[in-house]
Amino acid sequence: NAAGGARSSGWPVVPPPDLPARPVPRAPLTDVVPRRTLIIIAVVVALAVLGTVLALTLGGGDDDKGAEGGNGGKAVASAGASGDTKQDEESGTGTDGSASDPATDGDPTGAPDAGASASGTTDGESDDAGKSEDDEDVATTHQGGQGYRIGLPEGWKFASTGSSGDRFTGPRGQKLLVAWTSTPKGDPVADWKSQEQYMVRSNYQKVRIEKVGYRDWNAADWEFTYTDGGTKYRTVDRGFVVNDHQGYALMYTAKAADWGDDLRRDTWRTLSKTFEPKS
Repeated sequence: NAAGGARSSGWPVVPPPDLPARPVPRAPLTDVVPRRTLIIIAVVVALAVLGTVLALTLGGGDDDKGAEGGNGGKAVASAGASGDTKQDEESGTGTDGSASDPATDGDPTGAPDAGASASGTTDGESDDAGKSEDDEDVATTHQGGQGYRIGLPEGWKFASTGSSGDRFTGPRGQKLLVAWTSTPKGDPVADWKSQEQYMVRSNYQKVRIEKVGYRDWNAADWEFTYTDGGTKYRTVDRGFVVNDHQGYALMYTAKAADWGDDLRRDTWRTLSKTFEPKS
């Protein structure tokens, strides 16, 4: 939680930690359906059940025999439907169980592979020709309302937009915030150091604040760790000035325990290399 209301420059600020959305209270059934209607429905259901019981009791002798197999054993319904449903749930998308943000692992449309090219064709040798390594890691390209574009790796999705910027979520609790300003200052290192004095995230520890080479833009990284819900996270917040009226920050977060993994490194490389500012 950085500058907040004490923001002293036009630079994108570090927002407060993500908090789970409060559940919307559900109205009682009697607030939606009149009580008289509920009573009528209950009577109709009771009469239907009674009629079914009487029909089975008074006329079901021959039908019971017909349901038996040739060896005298009754036929047993297959449990394949419930088994398939369970399998779909286990192989479908979902959270990793320990992340504070939702994380999806796959295309919400159910496609087995989100590796289609930008032209809409499926993967193939001819489509792979000329692709960079980062292009191959991109599952979808997001066009932000501000005008920027960014490639999202497999399992990533747009989550929300707000006063802090656009939020995205990825597998294993990864998060990205894209923030922007139309009045950037000329020294991102100084701005990050100024904002650090307002940082109040739980167990905050600075790793570094330093100037970095990022294309031909004036850029600086603010890297730090903090804890949220008992889990330690690590964040790199890259602020950069594109021109006199465009400044951006890419705030990428992953679990500290995953920081050295190939997935984490590849993801940050893809996000930072595919980002394109508003033209």
